[in-house]
Amino acid sequence: MLPAFSEIHPVLWLIVAILAAVDFFLLRQLINRWQQYTQAKRWPRLTVQADNVQLVRVAYEREGSPTSRQDYYEAVFDYRYQVAGRDYRKQTVQRVATQHEADAIKAEARISFLYNPADPAQTLDAPPGPAAVIGTVIGLMIFNSMIFGLLANVQDFLNLGFD
Repeated sequence: MLPAFSEIHPVLWLIVAILAAVDFFLLRQLINRWQQYTQAKRWPRLTVQADNVQLVRVAYEREGSPTSRQDYYEAVFDYRYQVAGRDYRKQTVQRVATQHEADAIKAEARISFLYNPADPAQTLDAPPGPAAVIGTVIGLMIFNSMIFGLLANVQDFLNLGFD
């Protein structure tokens, strides 16, 4: 082992190990989100008749804030589709603002979605925007800044010097 590394306190090694593990996880998430962002635009779209549409009235209110009450409906779709001779079952929820809109959705009972040709069980209502990719990059930057700051402070606290 190099002499400089033998002088590093075990706490610093623990922090570096945590940094590496979280960075690996975040980089993996970034790659997955980037692939979905770039590829989902080319996924085929299916429109199917729903097997069942259930309407649910939702009354949301933040505790202690009576002016924050929101009433809306959710249409819960149960549907089946077939890709390359294989059957898939899914359920999705769409938020709707009014009873009239909810009734129209229930009468039509059709759902349109994108599916991943490489994994038809993976579906999206619409192609994702860049927000997830940008959020992951920002998360990586913030996390690394915090960890490097922590490393510097712990190093100062332990009175270690790197030669």
